Amino acid sequence: MTRAGSDCPHHPGGHRPRYRQAIALASLLLVSSACSPSSSTPASTQSPSSPAARAQRLANATGAPLRAASPWLLMQDSNSGTAVWPSGTAFLLLHTVDGWRHVTNITPVAVPTGGGLTMSAKSRELVVAALPFHQLVVSPLLRSTSSGTDWSPGQLPAGLTLGRESVGLGPRGVTAVLRTGGGTVVAKGPGGWSVLTSASRLLPGGHLQLDAISWGGGDRGWVTGHGPAGGPVAFTTKDSGKTWAAVVGLAPDAVAALTPCGGGQTWMLPVVRARGTMSIATSVDGGATWATGAPLTVPRGLPAWGCHDQVAWMIGAAADGDHVYCSVNAGLTWTDHGVAPGGVTDLEPTASHTGFATTTTTKGAILWAVLGDGASFSPIALPGWVTTLGNNTMSMN
Repeated sequence: MTRAGSDCPHHPGGHRPRYRQAIALASLLLVSSACSPSSSTPASTQSPSSPAARAQRLANATGAPLRAASPWLLMQDSNSGTAVWPSGTAFLLLHTVDGWRHVTNITPVAVPTGGGLTMSAKSRELVVAALPFHQLVVSPLLRSTSSGTDWSPGQLPAGLTLGRESVGLGPRGVTAVLRTGGGTVVAKGPGGWSVLTSASRLLPGGHLQLDAISWGGGDRGWVTGHGPAGGPVAFTTKDSGKTWAAVVGLAPDAVAALTPCGGGQTWMLPVVRARGTMSIATSVDGGATWATGAPLTVPRGLPAWGCHDQVAWMIGAAADGDHVYCSVNAGLTWTDHGVAPGGVTDLEPTASHTGFATTTTTKGAILWAVLGDGASFSPIALPGWVTTLGNNTMSMN
């Protein structure tokens, strides 16, 4: 699937004369004020298909905006990575070391995976857990090398939230977000599992749902979630989880925060706003302070995004459907690369202008090679056994 358009770095914004920018900005503000629903418009009076209504559905959803029970990727670089992939009635864990030209199955045996899989990687270690499914109410947890060999089995004290990266590898070991109490963050120590925090502690009396946990450098970490506008949806720790505080600098009407992406001192944190927009908050000091970039419209489908260095890809709605947008400056400005394939579930930029994407529709899941920062999508053929092995796996569990 190829679309017209130039690579993202060739026009990230800001190359035209300033008077043209001023005219364009004034026009945009006039159009926005005339056509966009007011942030104060009650949800009951908004069209069910309006951006604000779509944002409200994300805020009220039982599951996370980034769903673990869908095809998604965790790439270490342009060659090595792991995918959660639907297969029959289950999900597989696939691994590649050559950019998906060859695929190996690293799904742990005797683990029910029909509810989806969540995972996290750090250095050469991979941690994976199965989500609740039918009678499976306590999530199995497994650790391995990044290649997925010699799994070390374990078990969480309860079922996980339904989002991606609801497990993490922190400075003190494995952490996880359990479904209990709107989201309870636990850590594995020498004496077993202990509670680091919970939705009720972070927002007493609120309706916050925690979704995911991620870790940066040193003792810095984040938990992200979703809920009604007016309360925080992202929290950070500077001491490996002993204490937590709301992330300062996000939109006051935020209804969802997606898992941060980045490394070193630069981190990106996408935020969904009640008015129906999405934007990336960026930190260049390791997560101490954040600044918000340009907004995109909440997509008609589920959110999908990814980052690599300063480059971010994100799905946003336009007049003719969901489009792929690219930013080369951590979300400060965006370039539109045209209509996206249907049912995008994940975007993974991995190198200069290139990366991967996943989609799922009624016809099945597809893995894509992406060129031109989203200008071209080409399907990657997976082995035939990928679509059927899950049925055999479930029959053995």
